[in-house]
Amino acid sequence: MHDLEIQTTLGQQRKLRVLFGFYLAAFIVLALRLCQLHLSPGNMLSDEEMLHITDISLQDARGEIFDRNGVILATNKKAPSMWVDPRRVRAGEEEKLADLIAGRLGMPRDEALRKLARTDENGKPRKFNMIKRWLTDTPEETLEELRTQSNGALSVIQEPIRYYPHQDSAAHLLGFVNRAGEAGEGVEAAFDRHLASRAGVFRVKVDNARRPLSSSTLAYEEPEGGELLQLTLDVNIQHNLEQALDQRMEETLSKAAMGVVMDPHTGAILAMATRPAFNPNDYDKFPAELRKNRAIIDVFEPGSAFKIVAASAALEHGLVTPDTMINCEGGVFNPYGHSIRDFHKMGVEPFSRCFEESSNIAHIKLAAQLGEARLEEWIRKFGFAARTSPDFPLESRGLFQPRNKWSRLSMGSLPMGQEISVTMLQMARAFAVIANGGHMVEPYYVERAVARDGRVTYQHARGEAARILSPKTAGTMQQLCHQVVLHGTGTAANIMEYRAGGKTGTAQMARTDGGRGYDKDRYTTVFAGFAPLANPRVVAVIVVQEPRIKLRYGGYVCGPVFKKVVSEALAAMNVPEDPVTDPEIVAKHEKEMKLAEAARLAAEKKNAPKKPAKPEPPKQVEKVPEADPDTVTEIPLDESLVAMLTPLDGLDLVARRTGDRMETSLPDLTGLTKRQALERLQRIGIPLDAQGAGWVIAQNPPPGTALMDVAVCALQFGRPGQEPAAEALPGDEPKTTM
Repeated sequence: MHDLEIQTTLGQQRKLRVLFGFYLAAFIVLALRLCQLHLSPGNMLSDEEMLHITDISLQDARGEIFDRNGVILATNKKAPSMWVDPRRVRAGEEEKLADLIAGRLGMPRDEALRKLARTDENGKPRKFNMIKRWLTDTPEETLEELRTQSNGALSVIQEPIRYYPHQDSAAHLLGFVNRAGEAGEGVEAAFDRHLASRAGVFRVKVDNARRPLSSSTLAYEEPEGGELLQLTLDVNIQHNLEQALDQRMEETLSKAAMGVVMDPHTGAILAMATRPAFNPNDYDKFPAELRKNRAIIDVFEPGSAFKIVAASAALEHGLVTPDTMINCEGGVFNPYGHSIRDFHKMGVEPFSRCFEESSNIAHIKLAAQLGEARLEEWIRKFGFAARTSPDFPLESRGLFQPRNKWSRLSMGSLPMGQEISVTMLQMARAFAVIANGGHMVEPYYVERAVARDGRVTYQHARGEAARILSPKTAGTMQQLCHQVVLHGTGTAANIMEYRAGGKTGTAQMARTDGGRGYDKDRYTTVFAGFAPLANPRVVAVIVVQEPRIKLRYGGYVCGPVFKKVVSEALAAMNVPEDPVTDPEIVAKHEKEMKLAEAARLAAEKKNAPKKPAKPEPPKQVEKVPEADPDTVTEIPLDESLVAMLTPLDGLDLVARRTGDRMETSLPDLTGLTKRQALERLQRIGIPLDAQGAGWVIAQNPPPGTALMDVAVCALQFGRPGQEPAAEALPGDEPKTTM
């Protein structure tokens, strides 16, 4: 019995050992398999694992652009796009649906029909096909109607696009973003590294319903970019500049215009406009030529506006003072084998008057005293032939030959703004030197970039501005430029509330027919200046190209734009007034204001509602305000006031009363003083454009011209017996072909 129990126990032990060995082997196999699965899981398991891991894109919107006051200039919005699932288009209804799409979305019927096809070019079935994207001009009701009538085959998705709330305002400065999200030109391209949004990634495990498991985050990468950009622009000044340019282009029948308003002390650009413009919301509807920023790319000959270079250099080197007498040779000079002419023929005159009357001869003589080397040095000192700012990657350097390539005529051409081409921004920087007391500033238009967490990622670094003129020279040039506006070629730019200074320029444009030389019918007109004189706060340059009127010179064409834009900008900036104090100018202005008030009263009376007919009382009479009693008698009130209206659109009364007669043609004003001529013209409602000083020696249009054909009367003043300059444009010297 005992032996039997021992045998049974031994048998159980053997079974236990076998069973233990079996489990041990199974455990080892499982352990090895687990190791294999972890170390080398195989494609099938790897693919299955990846099915439960997803990358969620974290995309921020493109950064917005603001003006200096926080007004949004560029932002983002959603635009509807329509797509189709061809499988859901009912058989036999393709034609009907294609007609509906073509009619509602304005696309060709054949194109719509192709998009509804169930298979692609290779015969593969299609589940998705885009009908038309970015339907910003299509009403939501139309899209809903299409979706409903397609029985669910058509659907609408919202896609992000760039949006510019102010349409074409500052379009060339801002640039645009295409439908693919790529920046094109302007600040959008230049600062794309700050504005563009680079997507982040959130990697996480998901369940069978593709829902992220918050406890199974595998990786996280934060999105970058999409920063907010603040410009130096003031949207109100920008609008005013654009409107003034558009209006002047219409009035002068011009083809193009440009303008810039800048802070002369910092270089901050307050406004920059190129006209005609384009709408960046519909950039693809405009030719590429119209989208380029001509204010920084196109170059032009500056004409007389460039005379500040020779004048400043001569003053700085002590070669002249405002009182230095210069022999202007009676208006004709031939120093380099070609005759140079002045519009205002002068003899020996002080330099201040030579600058005021924009004498070519005087400035050529100053350049001769400077010499070739110093003239070239000062042209480059003023920043010409060099880019003005890194903010403008596409900016032109202008055209200027080094001294070793000058011709024998260069010293007669360069001092008066020929043989050199500049950009508008270069002109603004040059006049800023005079306005700010002699320093060369760097123009810029981006103030800062701010990340969405508040970090400032870019701040314009304003370096120390180099001084190129002494304060004394800069102050003298300010006064000389002020006299140009008061009494010289720039009177149309005079601002009574803020003393202004500036210089006009008129230059013929190069021929476009393949020939050499200049086109006698195409001109670039310029006015560049600053205000107020007491402490210049803005410098502005206005350029109008190819005006199609008789008086196509810088002062007349561009001066009114400068006056309007700068006066409104200074008022909006709350700049203290710095009024004109010249007695003659003040008296003239007061007289014009009285006439304007009289005209306003006349217009109100004329437009007042008529009362029921009553016996007419005797007609009242009243003397014309400020009239000369020797030539003007009592005139019926309505007629006299209406006759004082200055025609702004070239239309006027056919006949006007002067004294006791009605005039129908322009009188002969030869021999009259400026005041006498002004009063005579005011009585017949013709505005005066006066050039020079003294007595009338020439007029345009000539005496006898029908008043209905006269918009402005240009008068040249000089000494009795002085021969008028018949070849020159009124106001600015013409282009001298050399």
